[in-house]
Amino acid sequence: MTEFCNTGIIALFEAFDLPGMTVVRWAVILLLIHKPANILISNILSGYRPSDKMNPDVNDRNAGRMIGTLERIIMTIFLSISQYSAVGLVLTAKSIARYDRISKDQAFAEYYLLGTLLSTIVSIVVSLLFLA
Repeated sequence: MTEFCNTGIIALFEAFDLPGMTVVRWAVILLLIHKPANILISNILSGYRPSDKMNPDVNDRNAGRMIGTLERIIMTIFLSISQYSAVGLVLTAKSIARYDRISKDQAFAEYYLLGTLLSTIVSIVVSLLFLA
């Protein structure tokens, strides 16, 4: 059974002309920019998290983490294909979605900016380490 799985995977890589190390590299990249990056950014931002004055019971922590993961994936893909200006589109789209709250709540704006910059730094560092 193991031999069939290995040959099946190898056949899949060959069908799409994907070198095995490229697939492994991207798997490592995706794993790093997901959970370890979320934990790192969450720990750094823990002291800066503003209280939600309007909705104290609302906790969008998981949504924020998923948005951050998707943001890092998209930025890493853009960095890997040398589309550096497209990274700005990701940051702009994210800022437009939160513009109302950013413009009204300075504490949230600072927290948001720190999180976005940390997320961008993680994407750049991982790209430099694994794609250069």
